[in-house]
Amino acid sequence: MDARTRCTVDRIRGVCNARRTPVILAELHPDTLPTSAPHSGYGNDEQGAIDDGWPGFFHRAHRLLRTGGLLLLATRQRRDTGQLTHPLGLLIAAARTAGFRYLQHIVVVHGHAVDGRIVPTPPEGAPHGLIHSDLLVLSAIHTA
Repeated sequence: MDARTRCTVDRIRGVCNARRTPVILAELHPDTLPTSAPHSGYGNDEQGAIDDGWPGFFHRAHRLLRTGGLLLLATRQRRDTGQLTHPLGLLIAAARTAGFRYLQHIVVVHGHAVDGRIVPTPPEGAPHGLIHSDLLVLSAIHTA
């Protein structure tokens, strides 16, 4: 998902419904997430430059949403050097820098109930040990 892709407008009976809250739903594959803090380097090869990487995504998504618009961000952990790592801190920092307010974190458990307990059922191709995904709810803030 890239905020530069064409967007569709929700229309009811041919009229744009301006009262409804605009929403962008994006799924961030863990292999595409940054491994270091945004804007951590200097020079021409700086990771996290506004025009590329996830910080750039957040800035472009923010431009698409009016105040109160929602960005729903689905993501999960990834395996780095044999350990599951969680990218939420980096993602939330990049989103806040772009003008989003963090509202909620919803945990989606990959499992099913068996005899009063949850048995893990990770998605196909998921790293060993993955038992949940995350849905972040972010709201666009615009200052006057």
